[in-house]
Amino acid sequence: MPFREGEVFRCPDAACGCELTVTRAAPPTCTGQQSPTCCCGKTMVKKTAS
Repeated sequence: MPFREGEVFRCPDAACGCELTVTRAAPPTCTGQQSPTCCCGKTMVKKTAS
């Protein structure tokens, strides 16, 4: 899952509330499949458009 510019990831723990925005996309050749991990240890989830 290469990161794309503008994607937003949030920590699923409401008490934490950490959020990150991708400001530079990964190259198209990136084959990574992991989501980012929050400082609290939980796997962050991509925010969907509401």
